[in-house]
Amino acid sequence: MGQRRWKTTLPAILLLGCLAVISLGVWNSGRRETAPSALALEAKGPLAAATAGFARAVETFWRRYFNLVGARVENERLRAIVNRQSKLINDYREDRLENQRLKTLLAFQNQSPFQFLTAKVLAWDPGPFFQSFIIGAGSSDGVPLEAPVVTDQGIVGRVAELSPNYAKVLLVTDLSSGVDAFVERNRVNALIVGAGPGKLSLDYARKAEDVRVGDLLVSSGLDGIFPGGLSLGTVTFVDKMSMGFFMRAEVSPSVDIAVLEEVSVILNPPSPVDWTAFAPNVKGIYEKKGNRR
Repeated sequence: MGQRRWKTTLPAILLLGCLAVISLGVWNSGRRETAPSALALEAKGPLAAATAGFARAVETFWRRYFNLVGARVENERLRAIVNRQSKLINDYREDRLENQRLKTLLAFQNQSPFQFLTAKVLAWDPGPFFQSFIIGAGSSDGVPLEAPVVTDQGIVGRVAELSPNYAKVLLVTDLSSGVDAFVERNRVNALIVGAGPGKLSLDYARKAEDVRVGDLLVSSGLDGIFPGGLSLGTVTFVDKMSMGFFMRAEVSPSVDIAVLEEVSVILNPPSPVDWTAFAPNVKGIYEKKGNRR
């Protein structure tokens, strides 16, 4: 069976081969190409096309890859430039704000008869109520113990601890702080004491005195620590219905201590008040006691 099928198939294959050769001969008539070269070209054509397409694809890929790499490098370079420019802008802004603050402090100092030292706030006390902070000036800079610390807006506190290069400032809002004060409007005398972060309290003002919400309180200078006339705060609440002889009043500090960056230290504070000068008889008693010693 196999030989019979091969005998019938072979003539058909030979016939198709002859027809292909004849057709190639006809196609090549009038041209220089020969049949073998045409067959080779037909075989090379698809491979050449595929190779060229692959080469174009590889070229496109690498071009895009290098473009992306170049774009990424350029983006990083531009981002670094933007970051540097942003830092410079922030530095210029901080310098401008600091310059404005220092100019304001200097103007305030020039209007006062006292000698000042400008100091930077370095760190807040780590306690839970932040009622003191450290400044970058100390005894080697001429800062005395109990020196008043102020700004152009009013009283901040006083120097409570001292070292050669640093000082601890006890804030006016500390519970242990107290400043003798006047109501600016009518000179009613009272004691302003600390009541915690951002709060002051008006104490020892009689209920009969005229104290109102909105009244400005200034230092009297009678405590011998703070000069007179410095702003302390504004009355925000008055209660004359409570028990006792004195009214209860709340005061908002003039200085927003939480945002302070620089302060002014008074190097030559006023001399302590000689209270015996207001009562000659008492003064005589103290002098006699001193002589006995």
